[in-house]
Amino acid sequence: MARHQIDLEMMEGKLVPRINSISLWLVDDHVWKPATPMKITIDGVENIFFTSAAINTHRGWVYLDLEPSKEFYKLLARGFKPTSHAKIKLDRENRRVAFHLSLEKEVEIYKLENVKPVDVNENSVATLYEAFATILETDLAETTLGYSYRKESIQRRNGSVAEKLERL
Repeated sequence: MARHQIDLEMMEGKLVPRINSISLWLVDDHVWKPATPMKITIDGVENIFFTSAAINTHRGWVYLDLEPSKEFYKLLARGFKPTSHAKIKLDRENRRVAFHLSLEKEVEIYKLENVKPVDVNENSVATLYEAFATILETDLAETTLGYSYRKESIQRRNGSVAEKLERL
């Protein structure tokens, strides 16, 4: 699937399309493949690494030498693995090809423990402790200078909840 941006420019009295940038999405393994895949182990994590890729065209396979960044190596060390999705972007100014590779990582879903719900209101703080609700009176509205004026200005600006319910 090819994607490009086209501008129209005047050439010899006619509007002719001018292509600014071209990007190709290589979605399947049939369209591209790692040319020299190697299995490497970084910090006990086995992963696939390659420094060149082959792209299938109507004339055969075209090989690209890749220069991975430091971030790519860091992601491989963290357990990310390359997927079959890739994107190629042609850079006409620097006369080079940018190869964007998608990475994925399997993660474990774990249950949260020791999480305490807390509700902070203007005069109290409520929390749940061992199946009992605890309310702590703070009187924040009375101790904070100008709290009521600030609250009124916010409600005037955003509208109060009662006004919004009346509109429904």
